[in-house]
Amino acid sequence: MDTWHLGDTLGIIGRSFLWMAGVTVPVGAAVVCAAISISSGSAPDVLSWVWWFLVFVVVADALTLLGAVLSMPFTHLLGRALQRVPSRTVHTSAHAAMAGVLGAGSSALAMAWWMAGVVPQLSLGIAIAAGAAAAIATWRRAGSPRGRALVVDGDVPAGEDTAAIDSSDAVIAR
Repeated sequence: MDTWHLGDTLGIIGRSFLWMAGVTVPVGAAVVCAAISISSGSAPDVLSWVWWFLVFVVVADALTLLGAVLSMPFTHLLGRALQRVPSRTVHTSAHAAMAGVLGAGSSALAMAWWMAGVVPQLSLGIAIAAGAAAAIATWRRAGSPRGRALVVDGDVPAGEDTAAIDSSDAVIAR
């Protein structure tokens, strides 16, 4: 990986939010609805299921946006700490674990404050959704070349400005 900038932080947070709001939260809500239906032994009323699903997704997405904003310093510091680590797997695992821990911790605190008790299953579900969204966003970011140029040593034409090649926008292969 190359130098970590604020744009990288905002990019991962933005993509993680979109993955969580658009994919992992709705899928999680559908799984919860299905699990409740199976465990109760009866099919739910379709309108109540749709209403609960929509309310859950809207509320969860609003809280996800708040979580994305609050995760900014942690994401930036982790990105800076990992900027010299070349492994895409390490970056993905670290960001997913951090998102999961932040999601579980913040949801447990919110539940303790608002509901006077913690529901560990809900915290676990939020941790899984946040971790999956961060893993997808980080994996996709770590694999993209982001406009970098590949320069092989000794391949610079005479008279070329080598300052541009020495910048963080170029990957130098030896």
